[in-house]
Amino acid sequence: MHALFAVGLNTFKETIRNQAVYLVLLFVALLIGLSISFGDWSVFARLQVIQDFGLAAMSVSGLLVSVFIGVGMLGKEISSKTVYHVLTHPLARPQFIIGKFGGLLAVLVLNYLLMTVCFFAALCLMGGQVTWPLMSAIVCIGIEMAVIISAALFFSTFTSPILAALFSIAFYCAGHLNDLLSVQYIAKDWTALTAIVKVLYYVLPNLEHFNIRDHVVYNCALPHGYTALSAAYGGLYVALFLILSCMIFQKKDL
Repeated sequence: MHALFAVGLNTFKETIRNQAVYLVLLFVALLIGLSISFGDWSVFARLQVIQDFGLAAMSVSGLLVSVFIGVGMLGKEISSKTVYHVLTHPLARPQFIIGKFGGLLAVLVLNYLLMTVCFFAALCLMGGQVTWPLMSAIVCIGIEMAVIISAALFFSTFTSPILAALFSIAFYCAGHLNDLLSVQYIAKDWTALTAIVKVLYYVLPNLEHFNIRDHVVYNCALPHGYTALSAAYGGLYVALFLILSCMIFQKKDL
């Protein structure tokens, strides 16, 4: 546990010093501020625009941090040869991977805390209220980004940072398009394509399970225990990607 904590803390400090994190936070703050002015011009209710825009900005920013910082972290360790020095210590390779994930996840949680404060401040400034569905939406976005981090770390164990970033973005897009019924309707005349889509449907996570912005914006009730089920669903995929990452990194020739 001490080794895991040391790797995680070092990763956290390294990532915090990355200027890209602050640029992403500034980007989100600007988008949330811009959503306030959009509310004056929108035909929808002002609060609905702020909620929808704010949650979308948090999702995009989480993706940027998860992919472009997450995939480069392991590649940077390997290219700069620092991983050789680290692994000479009494530290197992799976501990190194899990520690890296923990550090990146801590940075993501800190970012979301700061973004949530800005988001709630803007919402309350415009006369809105912080509701449980809104909190659930933010929690679900965080769980989704944890899955993306684990997937990005998995891709970075066997390919270059650039390819890992492309794979991670493709994984994100495929996860949100993982709707079997609609794709089957489009490909109803293509039996082979439908079979491939079915395989992808059961292998890839359906990231739309973490997207509940419509429920928040239009004040629709969520099923009882939905957030807990989403956390369990995301946790299973995080565990799967971490196990695969540890297996590949264990056999990697370093």
